Amino acid sequence: MQKNFLLIVFATLLISANAQQNFKMSLSEAIDYAIQNQPAFQNYKVDQQIASAKQLESTSKYLPKLNGNVDFRDNLKLGQIALKFPNPVTGVDEQKTIQQGTKYSATSGVDLTQPVLDMASITDMKYTKQQKTLTALQIEQATIDLKINVSRTYYLVLLNAERVKKAQKSVERFQKAYDDTKVKYDNQNALKSDMNRAYLNLLNAKYQLKISQDSVKTSRISLGQMIGLPLDAQLELSDALPMDVKSDVLPEYPDFKGAELSRVELKAESMNQTLNKLQLQKINMQYVPTMNGYGYIGGQGLDNKNVFLKDKWFWSSYIGLKLTVPIFDGLQKVSLANQQKLIIRKNENNLATIRNNINYQLQTAMVNYSNASTNLQLIKENVALAEDVVKDVTVRYANSVATYQEVLDAETTLKETEFNYLQSLYAFLLAELDWKKANGKL
Repeated sequence: MQKNFLLIVFATLLISANAQQNFKMSLSEAIDYAIQNQPAFQNYKVDQQIASAKQLESTSKYLPKLNGNVDFRDNLKLGQIALKFPNPVTGVDEQKTIQQGTKYSATSGVDLTQPVLDMASITDMKYTKQQKTLTALQIEQATIDLKINVSRTYYLVLLNAERVKKAQKSVERFQKAYDDTKVKYDNQNALKSDMNRAYLNLLNAKYQLKISQDSVKTSRISLGQMIGLPLDAQLELSDALPMDVKSDVLPEYPDFKGAELSRVELKAESMNQTLNKLQLQKINMQYVPTMNGYGYIGGQGLDNKNVFLKDKWFWSSYIGLKLTVPIFDGLQKVSLANQQKLIIRKNENNLATIRNNINYQLQTAMVNYSNASTNLQLIKENVALAEDVVKDVTVRYANSVATYQEVLDAETTLKETEFNYLQSLYAFLLAELDWKKANGKL
């Protein structure tokens, strides 16, 4: 009984372990999973944590610094001072030695330093605060790119799965055509060449089905790798390829200003420019005098036997202000400032380039989106027409009214039209993604 119970428990655990490796995801769930698990994307989150740590580091530069120190020393051999003193009796100088210090000595104290005026450190705090904002923008941009890449791959898996369905129907139709041709051949109503051709077409259809099935596997593996699934995980998609799609109503002219306000890369480059200006300000602030307050309290113990006795210690304390005025640094700050000004000029060029790219992307995305929508509707009508032709020819062929060549031509046309439709549907979905990205709506 106990053995059976253990077997049941083991089987349950095994089933649970296997179930944990099976994932069924919609497109939105796949994107959310990638945001939480894709290793490359996690680095952006780490960068944000680093920026937070740097902000704390820059703030700490303006906080008081308190240090304690304790020193105990055993002077193994004390130094001697040789002095000459005149003998009051003889008037002759005599040399005498005086021992320096005591055998044991100890010091203990606490010193405090507090920045009072340090404009470079203040600018550094502003810099790290803005840098944290920049990392947030970088995460936002990385999220948009991740959404696009996951969506493209997710749609590709669905596209390949739909190709499998079309290929299976094609195999069924060619199987029926072969069976009908074989019956006709057995009844001496068809040539052997027609039967062989029908069989060859059936084999080709099965081969195309195998290729489509392999494409589904490879694209699904690619999607799993992209979103960060475990290596032994099995992925199933819960969404279907949208067969009845409707395009957005496109404006007469793209909204360039609205897109520029929404595009993250423009915000990120503007933030880069702000950071570089703050860096220039920090360099210039190094010409400003700095002032630090300081203080100390401590004592020194001296004795030849026991330095830890209370009456052997001598205490002191002080406070003060220290002003440091930069005078000349060999033109180092001038050189650094000139370099920083050139970097800021590059930011201005980058901003102009990004704005031009946004305008170009809006115009091309609108044209591509409009063309993709038109092509999709046109080819969709062609598919319906090709399906009607195949049905008509198949019926006529079964009644010996049409030739097998007509069946083959109709099948080939339908297969090509279906392939073109799936390609157009995929192109439309990608064009829709590009249009949304160009407008900053992802």
